[in-house]
Amino acid sequence: MKNRMMILMIAIMFMLLCTVSNAAEKVKRPAPLMFDAGVAVSSLMTISDAYIKSVSDRLEVAAVTEEAASGNWERIKPLLEKIEEQEKGDAVAWFALPDGSYYTVDKGLMDKNLSDRAYFPVVLSGKISVGELVVSKSTNQVSAIIAVPVKKGDSVTGVLGVSLFTRKLSVLINKMMRLPDEAIFYALNKDHITAINKKPGLVFMDPEAQGSSSMTMAIKEMLSMEEGIVEYDFHGKRRVAFMKSNYTGWWYAIGLLEISNEAKDKRKK
Repeated sequence: MKNRMMILMIAIMFMLLCTVSNAAEKVKRPAPLMFDAGVAVSSLMTISDAYIKSVSDRLEVAAVTEEAASGNWERIKPLLEKIEEQEKGDAVAWFALPDGSYYTVDKGLMDKNLSDRAYFPVVLSGKISVGELVVSKSTNQVSAIIAVPVKKGDSVTGVLGVSLFTRKLSVLINKMMRLPDEAIFYALNKDHITAINKKPGLVFMDPEAQGSSSMTMAIKEMLSMEEGIVEYDFHGKRRVAFMKSNYTGWWYAIGLLEISNEAKDKRKK
């Protein structure tokens, strides 16, 4: 926990030191804004990835214990209780057998099955899966999956996982970043689905379905590159820097929403 908080605080301090600029010159000097946004998107990615990785690290430690190898839910449950407690209601921890049947800390054996999830065969092959977006079968909440294999010798005998609620993760990141009101941030996966957003209500939405042709073109350009800057119109002009994470596979984006004076007057009214 201490290491995770240290990583997050370093990332926040780095972002704050690099992005503070004179507000009056943001429109007059677009080049520094572009540079600052580039630094900020790197900080956004660092904060989010570090948080997710801290969960994955704890799962990996639990997966190599005798309790996990036993495949006995009553012995495994205390391991997952500790992990879930650290997330303070922002996640559900679970254990699945190779046939897809699974247990959660709160509900025990579920009457549903995980074998149809895209990440499940990946983990059964012995790999860790991070960042797949699903609607949780146990809570109906939009979640990012972190799942690690439990092995006995060379065989995978089970899966330990955490379903991390991405709307709550969005709120947490927003508090950490302390961005100005006109700033926006979000992350998309390869299927164009929103993983996190400054406005948590937009999580799990496809930006291309929002009716903005310029945003649709910008999103396609974004997902064809590792990093860069795009501009589009969606309730105001948006200019965002973006960067792809090799860890989650998400494209993180951050920038400013430029609102017309007419729109500002309407907001005041």
